[in-house]
Amino acid sequence: MVQLEKASPRKRPAYRRSAWTTLTGWGTLLSAAAAVGCALWGVSPYPPLIVETGLVALAVVFAVAWIVASLRAPLRTGLPPAGGRGLAWLVAWLVPLATLACFDLGFMVSPEYGRETERLEAAGFGRYSVTVARLAGDPVRGNASDEPVYFETDLVLRVPYENGLREVTVPGMYTRYEPPKAGMSIDVHYAPGDPRPDSPVLEDGRRWGTGVIGTRLILVTFMPVFFAGALLTGLLRHDMPRGMRRFAAPVHLPALGIALLGLLLLLPTALGLDAGGLTRPAAFLSCVTPGAALAWVWRRSS
Repeated sequence: MVQLEKASPRKRPAYRRSAWTTLTGWGTLLSAAAAVGCALWGVSPYPPLIVETGLVALAVVFAVAWIVASLRAPLRTGLPPAGGRGLAWLVAWLVPLATLACFDLGFMVSPEYGRETERLEAAGFGRYSVTVARLAGDPVRGNASDEPVYFETDLVLRVPYENGLREVTVPGMYTRYEPPKAGMSIDVHYAPGDPRPDSPVLEDGRRWGTGVIGTRLILVTFMPVFFAGALLTGLLRHDMPRGMRRFAAPVHLPALGIALLGLLLLLPTALGLDAGGLTRPAAFLSCVTPGAALAWVWRRSS
C-alpha cells in the first residue's frame, strides 16, 4: 500500500506593527518634510542652517526609533495593510523636493557673505545718487562694438552717511558718452546707515541673494520637480509595495545608509564648513541620494 505524505500547512505571511511603529514612522517622514520645506523656504538664510539641521537630526532619531519599535512590535499574521493616500502623496512629493533642496543648497552663499549681506541690508543698502568730488585718475576711453562710447575712471565720491559725509575712492567706474567731472552726480550702491569706515561703495551692487525660495533656480527646476512629483504620485497610489511600510533589514537599512550618505555630503554646506573646495560638488552629488533610496526600497520590497 502506498502511503501519501501529509502536506505541510502553508505558512501565512507575518509582519510587525504597533502604535509606536506608526508614530515613529510618520515622525520620520514629517520631520524630513519639514526640513526640506524650511530649506526651500530659506528659514535659515545662510549657513549654519540651524533649523534645517535640527529637523534632519530629529528625522534620523525618529528613523532609528522606528527600526527599534519595529523589532519590538508584536507579530501579526496576514498581509500588512496597503499604504494610504496620505503616505503615497507625502513620499511622492518629498523625494523630488528633497532632490531640489539638495541642488539649490549647492548654491548656498558662505556664512561670511550672508552676514555681510544681512548687515548691509539692515543699514539700508541700495542704489543712491552721489556727487563726484574729483577724479583720481585719467579717464580711459573705450568703444565696444555693441556699446556706445564709455569712459572708465577712478573717482573720489562725496558719499552722505548717517554719521556724516565721507570721501570714498571707487576704482574703475564707468560713464557713457562723456568723461566724468567734478560736481556731476553718479549712481552707486552703498549702505547709508553702515558706520564702518570700509563700508563698500560699489558701481554694481547686485548681491547673490541669501536663502533659496524666490531665486531663479526655483523657476528653472519647478517643471522637472512637478513632473516627477506627479509621476511618483500616480505610481505610488496605483501600486505601493506593502513592504515599504514595514521594516525589513535588507530593504530599509541600505536605504537609510543611502539617505545618511546624502546628509553627510550636505553637512559642510549646512554648517558652513570649509571642505577644501569640495563643499559645492558634494552638495550636488547628494542630489541623487533621495531618488536612489526610494528606488532601493521600491525594488527590494516589491
